[in-house]
Amino acid sequence: MPSWPEKMFIDGKWVDGHSSTSWTITNPATREPLAEIALADASDVDLAVTAARRAFDEGEWPRMDGLERGRLLFKLAERVRESAEDLAMTDTLNIGKPIRDTLGFDIPCGADMLESYAGLPDKIAGHSYGGLPDNVTMQFREPMGVIAAIVPWNYPLTNAAIKLAPILACGNTVVLKPSEVSPLSALMLAKLAEEVGFPPGVINVIHGTGAEAGTALVKHPGINKIAFTGRYETGAQLMEAAKEGMKGVLLELGGKTPSVVFPDAPLDHVVNGVITGIFCHLGQICVAGSRLLVHESQHDELLERIIAKAQSLRQGDPTDPEMHLGCLATPTHCDFVRNRVEQAKQEGARLVLSGKVSDDPLDCFYPPTIFDQVSPDMAVAKEEVFGPVLSVMTYKTEEEAIRIANDSDFGLMANIWSTDGTRALRVARELRAGRISINGGGYLRPNVPIYGYKKSGFGAELGFIEAAHEFCNSKSVIYSLATEKSPWPE
Repeated sequence: MPSWPEKMFIDGKWVDGHSSTSWTITNPATREPLAEIALADASDVDLAVTAARRAFDEGEWPRMDGLERGRLLFKLAERVRESAEDLAMTDTLNIGKPIRDTLGFDIPCGADMLESYAGLPDKIAGHSYGGLPDNVTMQFREPMGVIAAIVPWNYPLTNAAIKLAPILACGNTVVLKPSEVSPLSALMLAKLAEEVGFPPGVINVIHGTGAEAGTALVKHPGINKIAFTGRYETGAQLMEAAKEGMKGVLLELGGKTPSVVFPDAPLDHVVNGVITGIFCHLGQICVAGSRLLVHESQHDELLERIIAKAQSLRQGDPTDPEMHLGCLATPTHCDFVRNRVEQAKQEGARLVLSGKVSDDPLDCFYPPTIFDQVSPDMAVAKEEVFGPVLSVMTYKTEEEAIRIANDSDFGLMANIWSTDGTRALRVARELRAGRISINGGGYLRPNVPIYGYKKSGFGAELGFIEAAHEFCNSKSVIYSLATEKSPWPE
């Protein structure tokens, strides 16, 4: 069993919360308690923001040579790799995600984020603009200030690294609020940062509910920008709160990813891609490929092959490396998924794959589920389920496929399957989504920005140039070379 801190990390110290309210972190697969943490209240938030503010306004971090900041980020990446087994097991125990995924992808991806952005700090640059013969105009990029980073529970360590890496590389300080459901690996990351020598106050980690700690954080006058990943509804509330002080906002919100399969697509690859896209982590992914759009000529064959592949997936103890599937993260979320499935049945979608669904309200194991004959107006086709539920729809023409794919309030990602490169790029231009994967090319990379259309948010997550735009302020400096000035008034 890994060990993890249970206190908050504020100003380089491990501290208890002021609130008498605590939260029991529970293993969703076994229902066993893992830790008891204090929930932050507004006074804890104020301490964390004040520490980050002091570290930015008076400390060395934003004034440090970029190479030195990069070295600390690189050291942190190395410590994450050295601690990979403990970090992976922590996230597996915390949210029920299979150890083969947390150890094989989540933790290495987090380390990659930190390592990649370690090379950015000394390369952030402005511009020199043309001007009149007697002046020079320059743009400077400077660290923005204190960033509030709020992340969800589905990829605890990875989400923390995705936020921290560019924020810190740009010279900002940060208050990180992981979900109260899954704060353990974020606290471990803070401990590793402490060990490698990050200055006090640069990284602060608090755990608390969104209603109390999250609201106090986004409203705090010491915050310069909010970087949030989570539900659309929460993002909308956050934007309202951010009006106090006119804070900057970066939002990555929900998704309803369509996978458009054209008749020339290689079906073996499509089957593997669709299965991975919707059933990996039981669909608890914002870019989960929950809508499958298949040409009517291929429908029967493709659906048959997907069902057969899904039935071969092994589901059980998330700590067993032989398991493909674990469990959903909380009983509350499992109940949400159950209700969405029942709603789809009532709307007339045809259930073609389901396993045994327990009546036990505390049982978080939910089987892969597939609905056929889904129409675009059904809730299961329009609203995010965030679970292992695939909706299958058919189309006749390319134009109809594009129309159905775009018939969503969300636009985070879309998948295209075709061996016709011209058609794939043509359709990619028409789809209203911020990230397009063609033939499975959707791997998360630090240098590739992620955008959101419509209710999926705005701003760029990741990317190097984009990070400098998101987490730096810019100023123009106009330098007059003239030795004599025209008098005014003459």
